[in-house]
Amino acid sequence: MNTLDAVITNIVFQESLCFLEIDAAGILLGILLFDINPRFRVGCRVKVLFKETEVALAKGLAGEVSFSNCFPAIVTGIKSGCMLADITLKSAGGELNSIITVRAVAKLGLKMNDEVTVLIRASQLSLDANLDD
Repeated sequence: MNTLDAVITNIVFQESLCFLEIDAAGILLGILLFDINPRFRVGCRVKVLFKETEVALAKGLAGEVSFSNCFPAIVTGIKSGCMLADITLKSAGGELNSIITVRAVAKLGLKMNDEVTVLIRASQLSLDANLDD
């Protein structure tokens, strides 16, 4: 499980949905939630959680995409298995991992120190309810 330390910067309520804007060391993220813990409020420090399998990667990305969360990272590790590869990434928010297919690694031509764009849907992020404040 990937974890980034962050601060809630804005909360927008619309009908039964909440859209939270989060700052993880300069990486601006958006999280779509159906329910919100009442303790989550603007200025609150949280941990953003997301599975490695929910982290898509792009190389040489140009133009707009529908993903709410896109940010740069550097490939610092590639562990390939028979079908899947575990890609270790360094971002401004810290280290994270992506699990993609070996075919995707070959298609992207991924290698150490490559610059990539991390893509994560807003609905695939969650927040740790264990707050320290």
